[in-house]
Amino acid sequence: MIQCYNMPLFGRSKDSEYRDAARLLKEGKVAETIRKLRVIVEKSPTHVNAYVTLAVALMEAQEKPTRDSPQTVEALALLDTAAALDKKNPIPYFNMGVILRKLGLLEEALVSFDKALEREERQPLAIANMAEINYELERWEEAIRLAKLALIRDPGLESSMGWVRVAMRKAGMLDHDGNVIHRPE
Repeated sequence: MIQCYNMPLFGRSKDSEYRDAARLLKEGKVAETIRKLRVIVEKSPTHVNAYVTLAVALMEAQEKPTRDSPQTVEALALLDTAAALDKKNPIPYFNMGVILRKLGLLEEALVSFDKALEREERQPLAIANMAEINYELERWEEAIRLAKLALIRDPGLESSMGWVRVAMRKAGMLDHDGNVIHRPE
């Protein structure tokens, strides 16, 4: 099973300082990214993308993040701030969901992904994350339903969903030979 930890963070910004910091993060220069983003946030306290990207960088800086580590606490606070600054933006909630999932806080992650979808329903990665979390929680039918929805929105996700047949078998939707069992409606 692939874990959808992809965190969308690079908005189309005309701010060259921000673009430079985002590029540094992509290059793996996390400490330098954090320094630059702190300056940007200080200069522009309403720069939502900078808050989100700084949160991502703080998580990347940790070898084994925990819920109570100072970087994680700060990252989640930054995402809360970003969400408050742009109430219609799904990206802070998506990233919060990814962080909470990495920390093993699956129910909390589902709530965050749900909030992201309330703001923008066409987010296949949010739906795919929710499908996988439901699989991990052994909620087979919900995992399958969400996987189907994610695939409708982005057929390219199919290669990351090999777990769906296992969920179907566990939900009693496949027989021993792997054939779909048709249930009367």
